[in-house]
Amino acid sequence: MALIWRIVSIVSVWLLFGLAASFFVKNVDRRDYLLLIVSGLIGGVVGGGLGNIINPPDNIWWLRQLIIFGVVILTMHTLHNIFKWRKYKK
Repeated sequence: MALIWRIVSIVSVWLLFGLAASFFVKNVDRRDYLLLIVSGLIGGVVGGGLGNIINPPDNIWWLRQLIIFGVVILTMHTLHNIFKWRKYKK
């Protein structure tokens, strides 16, 4: 049961990052949960890795979260454009 709650908390964080990023990306539907979760997942993994490489000091701990959030926004913008392009192609 503890594993299920860990998975739920991780997915909810990805969803929150995606939801917050959707306010900054133009023409993104906030009901597109797959886009929100996938962009949060990719942005969290890549941004977290980038934050670990940069390794900010402890007094600016928020810099790692800002890096993750920036990568989530970039990922959402890219995925939204790819999905939009594929929809128009059909």
